[in-house]
Amino acid sequence: MIRSRINRPDCARAYSFTTCVCGDPTCGLHLIPAREDGTPICEVVIGREQLRDVLALIHDEGLDLP
Repeated sequence: MIRSRINRPDCARAYSFTTCVCGDPTCGLHLIPAREDGTPICEVVIGREQLRDVLALIHDEGLDLP
């Protein structure tokens, strides 16, 4: 996984998100970002392997909770 800082892209900004899972045991974590008014922007599915990378990044960057 490449870890680098990026400038925020010119796209809709998410003010909140919902996390959920589906009934497929091989699927990953579903994230649904929402605009300030609560309308969804899209659905992002993070696969199980990528989720491990995300958790490692959170830990490596000190973003995990104390």
